Amino acid sequence: MEIFEVNSRKEWGQFLQVPFSIYKNDPNWVPPLFMEQRRLLNRKKNPFFKHCIYKAWLIRNNGLPAGRILGYIDSAYNDLHKEKTGFFGFFESINDQQVAGTLFTVLFNWLKQEGMNNVYGPMNFSIGNECGVLISGFDSSPAIQMNHNPLYYPSLFDKANFEKEHDLYAYLMTEKMVVDKENLLPRLRRITEKTLQKEGLKFRKINMKNYKSELGNINTLYNDCMQNNWGFVPSTEKEIFYAGESLKMIADPEMIFFAEVDNRVVGCSLSIPDFNEVLKHMNGRLFPFGIFKMLWYKKKVRSFRMLLLGVNEEYRKKGLDILFYYYTITRGLELGYNKSELSWISEDNRNLIGIVEKLGASRYKTYRMYRKHF
Repeated sequence: MEIFEVNSRKEWGQFLQVPFSIYKNDPNWVPPLFMEQRRLLNRKKNPFFKHCIYKAWLIRNNGLPAGRILGYIDSAYNDLHKEKTGFFGFFESINDQQVAGTLFTVLFNWLKQEGMNNVYGPMNFSIGNECGVLISGFDSSPAIQMNHNPLYYPSLFDKANFEKEHDLYAYLMTEKMVVDKENLLPRLRRITEKTLQKEGLKFRKINMKNYKSELGNINTLYNDCMQNNWGFVPSTEKEIFYAGESLKMIADPEMIFFAEVDNRVVGCSLSIPDFNEVLKHMNGRLFPFGIFKMLWYKKKVRSFRMLLLGVNEEYRKKGLDILFYYYTITRGLELGYNKSELSWISEDNRNLIGIVEKLGASRYKTYRMYRKHF
């Protein structure tokens, strides 16, 4: 068994190839685009690295790729939460406890050398990217920017004496669920109309001609609404613009909504087409033929993921969240989307869980964040 730190371009190429051997027989895995993964890991281009350092390792068993891990320290997180915590992400391993244990050991040693006494993961740099170990819902593919892993992964963590830190839920809603739920849409419409009238709200779609300003609105609401969520770190404008450049390629402007009072944005919902339906056919590569597959399958996407629903504190518990769900569901049906994922929702967000379950959505995937104290 051989483990080594990833440094050269060739080694990073091998690092990105590991999942292709781990998941070669898993029909539900979705290969990420190599170019997007390289962009995410680029210290010069990703503004996240203004407050983060990281190292990555590869492990081979009998000369064959057997696993990988990336550890990082986010000073913005530690400064905000007054902790000495490290994180890890991009974890992959064959079904071998010695391989996984070796990866964890090299990670722990580096974090301890850097003065850390705690580690959380897996999380690919932020709560906006893939995070958590899938512990239920293995029988379907993940939505865009959600994780997937083999059935044996939770056991690798349990046997390495990790403990549960937090669970994240993904809820599924289909067109059939909406139709079968008697009077759901008329009831939501009545609530929406009352809310709009009572609160003096104006509801609108995103203005793509003013994209940077709209991203600023999203960033302000994200930092306001997510601050009590597990793992929160405020997003900078540079970080939201960086993320927005990727999302702009796949966003459907008809599915991004804002609520305003006196021309002041007080809420937003951000839903994007489930581009994983396209990525499944591209094998990680945009060129030379992936671009044609992307253009072809992009027209066939019929599901979306609602990845952000945020309302200013002063307007919470006034029905705005139901208003956003109503507009998202109805507009989605009009555009031909027949399935949506609402994710992720923190296990302690009882208010939002109650709302989506009353709407008829079903929890179909659970992701677990782990922790370990040194």
